[in-house]
Amino acid sequence: MIGGPRKVECRRDDGAGVHRFTASHNGYVSRFGLIHERALSLSEEGAVLEGIDRIVRPDGSPSTAVGDDAVAVRFHIHPDIDIYRDPEGRHILAGEATDTWLFTVEGIIPVVEESIFFAGLGGPRRSRQIVLYTTASEYPEIRWRLRRTHAINGNS
Repeated sequence: MIGGPRKVECRRDDGAGVHRFTASHNGYVSRFGLIHERALSLSEEGAVLEGIDRIVRPDGSPSTAVGDDAVAVRFHIHPDIDIYRDPEGRHILAGEATDTWLFTVEGIIPVVEESIFFAGLGGPRRSRQIVLYTTASEYPEIRWRLRRTHAINGNS
C-alpha cells in the first residue's frame, strides 16, 4: 500500500454491561479532506453490536461539501454466511452452523454487492458485502446495528 493513513487513533471505554471501542484514521484527508471514525459497542452477552461511523473534517466539524462528499461504508461478509431480506426488507445474516443476525441502519437503504474474501488458506473466494451509500454532509453519523436473533445453541 502506498500513502495510507499516517495517524490512527483508538480508545477503549468499557462500562456497565457494554464494551466500547473507538478508532479513527486520516487516510482520506489528503484526497477528500475527511476523517473516518468508527465507534463500536458490544453488549455484555454479545447479542448486540452497535456501530457509529462518523465522517467529519479534521477539526471534527461535519462536512459541508455537498455533492463532493460521497461515502460508501462497507461490511464484508464471510463467504459461508448468507444474506437475505426478511418480509420487512431488513437484512438477515445466517450460515449453516452460525448464529442468525439482523442488520439494521438508520435512514439509509443497505445494498448487497459482490465482494472477494482473501483471508482463507484456499485462496480468494466469492463473497458479498453490505454497502451503505450516502454523503457525509447528509449523514455525518451513520448508525447501524447487528443483533443476534437466533443462536445455534438456542440462547438469543
